[in-house]
Amino acid sequence: MVLFLFLDLMHTGNSSLSAEGLKMSIIQDDQFAIMLGVTGRVSHRSSSWDEVCYGKIKQILITHGDAINSIQVAYDFKGTPILAHRHGGDGDRFDCINLLSWETLTVVKGYYGPLGNDGIDVVLSLTFVTNGGNTYGPFGRESGTPFCFNIRNGVHFWGFHGYSNSRYLCNIGIYVKPTAEYKYHFSPKPEKFVAARSVCNVSS
Repeated sequence: MVLFLFLDLMHTGNSSLSAEGLKMSIIQDDQFAIMLGVTGRVSHRSSSWDEVCYGKIKQILITHGDAINSIQVAYDFKGTPILAHRHGGDGDRFDCINLLSWETLTVVKGYYGPLGNDGIDVVLSLTFVTNGGNTYGPFGRESGTPFCFNIRNGVHFWGFHGYSNSRYLCNIGIYVKPTAEYKYHFSPKPEKFVAARSVCNVSS
């Protein structure tokens, strides 16, 4: 069972652990995680997706051109390889990021803005930085409005979420989890519901 609640988190700019959009928190299996983002304006023509607590990231697959067309992530979940569904569509270029066994994301940044004449916000560029100081990207086109999820000491990366359509990655956000264990108390108790997920195993 997963428990969601709204939090009033401080938004202090692009250099902090924050981003524009909806901010929530999750408690799952007695573990507390915070949802940050998403970037930009959410269109009714896009569909939401969610990948929290799938496991350690092994690969990030990106298609891109003038914008980020899609993102797909492979996870290591307790020794089992898991490939989440692709979010978005085809692009002119394809890149695969292979993280080392000890690497974790410390920065997810990029740009978002409208593309074409329809005025829908999409993710225009993505760059990933790890705890080893490795930078992957930028992918896509660095223009528009910048954003940065800076994962500082005391928390670590815990998953992605966002919105996409058949052509583009429209919006993106992340989950972070406190490194230390925290006790929590809510009055009244927040509503409980089971979070929907879509995931499939990597073919052998």
